[in-house]
Amino acid sequence: MARDSPTRDMLIDATSRIMVEEGYAAATSRRVAAEAGVKPALVHYYFPTMDELYLDVFRRGAAAYLERQREALASEKPLHAFWETLVEPKDARLLLEFMGLANHRKEIRAEISAWQDRWREMQITALNFIVREHGLDTSEFPPAGIAVVIAAVGRTLILEQTLGTKGGHDEAVALVNRFLDKFEMPTKRRD
Repeated sequence: MARDSPTRDMLIDATSRIMVEEGYAAATSRRVAAEAGVKPALVHYYFPTMDELYLDVFRRGAAAYLERQREALASEKPLHAFWETLVEPKDARLLLEFMGLANHRKEIRAEISAWQDRWREMQITALNFIVREHGLDTSEFPPAGIAVVIAAVGRTLILEQTLGTKGGHDEAVALVNRFLDKFEMPTKRRD
């Protein structure tokens, strides 16, 4: 079977949509087939197990996110751009669904962990440069800590929005933006 066939791509896209809109539990082979407009047997032809389909959905999304993160961290205002990638509702909702799925499937948990390590390493590398460029002490402003805090705030906002909670969100976003502004406003470099 072709790894890059249009039908296969449709199945991955359909699964992703279902997971974002209805949750991972709704992404059954029958539901995916109906969403893609194909017969259920085709789902199993391209993906003998649902875990294989879930993994391909995750890998496609993870690769696209990694590229967006790479572009954000190389942009003129990398911290702001990085923050924007973290609060993108669709990406965060899909990741949250995969985290739920990972609670029940070790292979998916291992895949998420491997990608998370790649994302974090890229973040730390870029943040290390940014912190040093602004003349800050990396022991006082550890890039790994900054990466975790920014990601945690972004994910929490998305999780709470998904649950219908919005109290304090505007203030949290404003606080993060003020923090980021301190790093990305034109300043004299300390040598």
